[in-house]
Amino acid sequence: MPKQTFLSRYALIIKRLEKSPATFQEIANYLEREADIQDKDFTISIRTFQRDIKDIYEQLDIEIANERKGDKRYFIKERGEDLQRSQRLLDSYQTINAIKASQEFNQYVFLETRKPKGLEHFYGLLYAIKSKLVLKFNHYKYWDDTLTERKVHPLALKESQGRWYLLAIDTKDAAFKTFGLDRMDEIEITKAKFKEKYHYDFNEMFKNCFGILNVDDGKAQIVQLAFTYQQGQYVKNYPLHHSQKIVKENTNQIIIELYIAITYDFIMEVLHFGDEVKVLQPLSLIKEIVKISESVVRKYK
Repeated sequence: MPKQTFLSRYALIIKRLEKSPATFQEIANYLEREADIQDKDFTISIRTFQRDIKDIYEQLDIEIANERKGDKRYFIKERGEDLQRSQRLLDSYQTINAIKASQEFNQYVFLETRKPKGLEHFYGLLYAIKSKLVLKFNHYKYWDDTLTERKVHPLALKESQGRWYLLAIDTKDAAFKTFGLDRMDEIEITKAKFKEKYHYDFNEMFKNCFGILNVDDGKAQIVQLAFTYQQGQYVKNYPLHHSQKIVKENTNQIIIELYIAITYDFIMEVLHFGDEVKVLQPLSLIKEIVKISESVVRKYK
């Protein structure tokens, strides 16, 4: 059986158990229905299923168990942040499957033509981070159209809004900085190791941020946004931030509340909703949105 069939079956098993706990027979029936849809062989025995459970845990770090409350239903054990990372791996695999399907059904499947640059550097950068090797590269600044040579101590990689960034210490001024992979060129992984021990908690650093820019710009505060009912449905299903909660909902609007730092990236995100959103608080954000909006209007006069 092709390896991709195994992986597809793993994805389906997880998808079924994310919906609700299920017995082996319920899972087998679900796989049989999906086999007809995808024209693949997903037939499994209980022995194969037990092996799948082991492989899913080893490859995706998702643990499937049963015997909860005396029944025979299987379920996914919650693993917090690890589960989120595992889900992203699974999502990535399903994206690959979608791309493969698009080749066979190109009259029905249309992929986004815009794609992020710089991913070819990903594994090299990850190697430098793990090995604590000094990096040299050229970095291009969009805002002032300059190219500078950088030497940094690489610490981590972070994704934000479809792009990847290197988190590093710039040796020029010993400052923490972020560098977009799409703006890095001529990357050299040197043999020189850095011995400095940096104690950054990146989960904590970015917890209250939207995006990657200006992570030190002010503390998190309560933000309330009123969306039109239609736009609010999209925001409910694809939250702006992990702190998002619904404050009020009726047939006219949906009001959400966030606990977030008001960074440049967040302001741009609010603006992209246009007149489908109104900032209710804080006043500082209201003034900033008004200022930018008035500047836009002046450009068209």
